Amino acid sequence: MSSLDASHMLSLFENATEGIILTDSRGTIVLVNPAAARIFGYEAPQLIGKQVEVLVPQRSKQDHVTLRDNFYAHPQNRVMGHGRDLYAVKKDGTEFPVEVSLSHYRKDNELFVIVFIIDITFRKQIENNLARQQQETEKLAQELKKLNIELEANVKQRTANLQEAMARLEKSQKELGAALDKEKELSEIKSRFVSMASHEFRTPLSTI
Repeated sequence: MSSLDASHMLSLFENATEGIILTDSRGTIVLVNPAAARIFGYEAPQLIGKQVEVLVPQRSKQDHVTLRDNFYAHPQNRVMGHGRDLYAVKKDGTEFPVEVSLSHYRKDNELFVIVFIIDITFRKQIENNLARQQQETEKLAQELKKLNIELEANVKQRTANLQEAMARLEKSQKELGAALDKEKELSEIKSRFVSMASHEFRTPLSTI
C-alpha cells in the first residue's frame, strides 16, 4: 500500500461517522476510531488492550463470548442482531441500542475483526413512538367500533320503542273511532226514539 493509500485509509478511519473497533483473534481491542470512543464515552487509549466484552452489557457477556468464538471459528462479513435488539454499554454503565456489522481480514496469518457500530437510540425512539401511536390508533378504532355497535343497538331499541308507541297510538285511534261510531249510533237511536215518542204523544193529544 502506498503512503497516499495509507493516508486515505487513516483519514477514513479517523473521520468515519460510525464507530469502528478493530480486535485481534483473542477479542482484544487493537484500534478504536474517534467516533467509537465518542459513542462509548471513552478516550480511545482507555479501550486499547481491553476485551471487546467491556462494551457489552453484563447480562450478555457470556453469550457474547460464545458468539465471538463461533465467529472467529467461521468468520464471515455480516450484520449482527437479525430478529433481535442489540445493546451496548457506555463507560458510565448506560445501555443503548446499537446496530453492529462485522468484517474481517488476515494479516501475518492472524485473524482481525473489524466491528462497525452505529448508535440507533434516536431511531429506536422514533420506532417506539410510532408503535405507541399505532397502538393508540388501534385502541381508538376499537373504541369507535364499540361506540358504533352501541349506537346501532340504541337506534334499534329506539326504533322498536317508536314502533311500539305507534302501534299503541294506532290501536287507541281505532278504539276511539269505534267508541265515536258507537256514540253516534246511540245518538241516532236516541233521536229516533225521541222522535217516535213525540209522534206517539202528539197523536193521542190531537184526538183528545
